[in-house]
Amino acid sequence: MNIPYLMVILNEKGEIIEFYNTIAGIGWEAKEVIGKNWFDIFIDPADREKILKVFYEIVKGNEKKYNTYRNDILCKNGSHKFIDFYNRLIEKDGEKYTFSVGMEHIDTNPIILEELGEYLFQRSQSFFS
Repeated sequence: MNIPYLMVILNEKGEIIEFYNTIAGIGWEAKEVIGKNWFDIFIDPADREKILKVFYEIVKGNEKKYNTYRNDILCKNGSHKFIDFYNRLIEKDGEKYTFSVGMEHIDTNPIILEELGEYLFQRSQSFFS
């Protein structure tokens, strides 16, 4: 089964450390966004404050409250997609990172989202070791 998803790892500043996407229509490639701020590129200015609050809550360690979260993201062509995200807080060498996997809301089964998120998290362990 081929499940379209988006995976992103952000540092504490919201900068994109890793990016992988198979969701049609998002349009961005990793080389275009790595090192840039996720919120500046993917979050509509009207939603930015609300989404930043969620991000900072995860970074503070309240990840369980936001283990899953839904929000719009901006696509490269200016359109929006509603994405369900699975989120984990990671600490490495005294730094904090958020690991997020998203699926387009219309296709999301919460159990599949969490299982996919955990599967991809386990496969990304080389980043965190």
